[in-house]
Amino acid sequence: MNTTVVSPVQILFFISILFHGFQAQSQESLKGKVVDATDGQPLIGAQIVLKPSNKGTLTDDFGNFEVQADSDDSSLAVKYLGYEEWEVSIPDSHDLGTIALKRSNTTLSEVIVSASPKNFKSEFKGSNFRINPVSLKNINPLSTEEVLRTIPGVNIVGDMGLSNRPNISIRGSWGRRSKKVLLMEDGTPSAPAPYIAPGAYYNPVSDRITSIEVYKGADLLRYGPNNMYGAVNYITALPPQKPTLRLKLTGGQRNYTSGLFSYGGTWNDIGGLVEGVYKKFDGFTDNSSVEILNLNAKIFAKLSENQSLYFKVSGQFEDNQASLSSQTPFTFEADPSQNPLDADQFIMRRYGVDIIHKWLPKDDLSFTTKVYASDFERDWWRQVTAKVRASEVQDYVGDEIFNDRYGYLAGRTFDDEDYVIVGRVENGQESTTDSRWIYRVSGIKETVNADWEAFGAPSEFEGSINLHRETFKDVFLEADNSRWARYGTATKDLWYRLWSANGYIRNEFHFGKWGVTPILRFEHVDMFRQDLLALSQNPDLESTTEGREPNVYNQFLPGITVNYDYGNGEFYGSVYQGMIAPSKVFGFLVEQDGVVTNPLAGQSINIEPELSWNKEIGWRGSLLDNCIQGQLTYFHNASRNFYAGGRNEVFTELGEINVQGVEMAINAELLNMNGHQLHFLGNVTYMDSKVKAGKLEDRDLFSQVIHGTATQNEYVDKVNANRDAYEIYVDNGSGEVLLTDQTVDTSQFPNITRSVITFGNEGLSDSEAPYTPNINMSLGLNYDWKRLSSGFNVHHVGKQYTEFHNFVNESADGAIGQLPAYTTIDAFLNYDMTIGKKIDATIFVNGKNITDNIYRASRLNRATSGVFGGGFRQIIFGINMKI
Repeated sequence: MNTTVVSPVQILFFISILFHGFQAQSQESLKGKVVDATDGQPLIGAQIVLKPSNKGTLTDDFGNFEVQADSDDSSLAVKYLGYEEWEVSIPDSHDLGTIALKRSNTTLSEVIVSASPKNFKSEFKGSNFRINPVSLKNINPLSTEEVLRTIPGVNIVGDMGLSNRPNISIRGSWGRRSKKVLLMEDGTPSAPAPYIAPGAYYNPVSDRITSIEVYKGADLLRYGPNNMYGAVNYITALPPQKPTLRLKLTGGQRNYTSGLFSYGGTWNDIGGLVEGVYKKFDGFTDNSSVEILNLNAKIFAKLSENQSLYFKVSGQFEDNQASLSSQTPFTFEADPSQNPLDADQFIMRRYGVDIIHKWLPKDDLSFTTKVYASDFERDWWRQVTAKVRASEVQDYVGDEIFNDRYGYLAGRTFDDEDYVIVGRVENGQESTTDSRWIYRVSGIKETVNADWEAFGAPSEFEGSINLHRETFKDVFLEADNSRWARYGTATKDLWYRLWSANGYIRNEFHFGKWGVTPILRFEHVDMFRQDLLALSQNPDLESTTEGREPNVYNQFLPGITVNYDYGNGEFYGSVYQGMIAPSKVFGFLVEQDGVVTNPLAGQSINIEPELSWNKEIGWRGSLLDNCIQGQLTYFHNASRNFYAGGRNEVFTELGEINVQGVEMAINAELLNMNGHQLHFLGNVTYMDSKVKAGKLEDRDLFSQVIHGTATQNEYVDKVNANRDAYEIYVDNGSGEVLLTDQTVDTSQFPNITRSVITFGNEGLSDSEAPYTPNINMSLGLNYDWKRLSSGFNVHHVGKQYTEFHNFVNESADGAIGQLPAYTTIDAFLNYDMTIGKKIDATIFVNGKNITDNIYRASRLNRATSGVFGGGFRQIIFGINMKI
């Protein structure tokens, strides 16, 4: 008789096999996809909970989930902040398909973030474009400008740094500091002073942006004040459904360091998130470092079945070596990374708060109240500069400064048109100035939404009224004894205050497949300016109100959008009147018969907003069973009352400018097989611009710009080709007189003091607007397989003029001249992984401008700055962890 002896190890192994077999039989895998019931867009991070075991998971970047159910689990629930909870008994089928969550009546648009592959927002009537969270995750942008330049209709005027002062142009708008574009954060204007001083001297750091939307159609009239060209809405992260700790660490070339820390979650009906971002970078050029700290927190609470509350508070602090000056053509070609101005410093801080309350007295009626405020202060210390021939730099600055900051010039040969921008030296000392700005903005906005029936069909009404206040203190200091001085003598002290009552009414009418959405916006503005420094010299002042220069105006802005549903898409067309609010630059002038001057004694300020009639027609939707998604739009913007163009380029007789073009965006699925996905992404813009009327004076062209032979000859040729278009003034030593010669030669050029150009039928008829390239496109491929994502993008920008004279040749100081076309290539690689049992992580590497093709990006500040370079290669890498 044989006896088999079983060891304890074999027994344990046998039990383990039985246990795992039983577990496999007692568990089943459930999968599905969670989307928004309104528009079918995937919801990221929705919480999946099994009952009664309370096991669960979260949806991925595409709304998909898979979870293991125990044998005693009987139901599955889906929860997402701002949506109604969904629950179902576990079905026999393991695939739950698509689960559509309905938005709660009390939810707010400020907390909705979608991962939809659609590149537009369906609720917005007219053309718009959105960057979704998945795209931002892939790009890992250094700055928001890096993302925005890929959007149709958007052109970025290149600068230095990390877009804390972005320069965004939409459909041909003047891009410096994004002054003619409305910038918003979670639907609230984010510029330091949207009316008086709309320059974007604050911009949220890209690390905490979850999505970006750009609006350009007639529905843009829901926002203001600057709605002539377009608006950018930065959408920040919403509280996660499950309590989550997030840590993102990034490093890269030039000591690039970025760290994001956040913690948040949803507990019952309250969601909260606190977040901090620290960013440091040595910059692409010498002496251009940046250090940023951003702190913010938000809470969303469903107070009851018909009320909700949203609260957000933020603070941003910056310390940058930021310069208005850059390079001449000579120094750019010698070494584009050079910047000798080591004492320039930009320091700012900004606090902001938003409080939003929504109340629904009935299911078809809601009232939303928003209270907002911000406090912004900055000091920008800049060295006073001079332009010196390269051969004379050492003699001008002295051996010590030359060896310290201009040593790269040693041993080089120079010609007479080689110039260098240096710190100005007088009596052996350099000097500095400070532009000190303080802004305070506050407001309250009430919006009512009502569903009703019109003409026997469903209809939605929306109306809003906004009371807005802003103040701006503009101080200029001069310190003559050292470039390191941080206090000086005040040479300017201006005080601005503005009140605005604005609002709109809008209604969506539905007639079968047709939709008609009229909208009317109204702006009432009451503002004044005081020259406090000048008033301080008057011993007879009797009150603090003396010397106020008021400007009060009203403006109606109508618009209408018509859309027609066809298949899986829609055709649309819109027309509306947009405006650019008179700012500190041109808000206190007098206009008579189109001629603009400073007010004389007794004259009332009457300058009106810049206005435009904007028209567009297009299509958006999907084709071939959603394998292709995209949009195509033709637009035409006709602006008038145009005063301020480029820096120190003003229309003394108000101008008219037309910009028309075609925008196309496409997302095509080329492959989706066995987990392998390949997508083609393409965004293309063609623009054509014409200056139709007006008289323009370039105040820098003959006072600040250092011309070379090429620009002198080009100017003379332009004048002689159309002599009637130019009023030229010369000074031969006896005062300024109008030059009446029928032709001009280069020998007269040194005596020219200024010129005025006439545009239109009686002058130049083929001039283009600055920074409006004919072609702007981004083309890319994205490949995904399991946990791996990779891709590349090719970005091309055509040649573009930088001023209204349309100079092709470059001046000796780089202040004027056409920018050549350029092409850059970016690439990324992401890999998702799990560390231990609780940490989800993504490791990534991104290459920015991997060809290192350095190009002329702008002449942003013209005679002050010269050439700004772009295209510096930057490699970054890091890890994004969630616990």
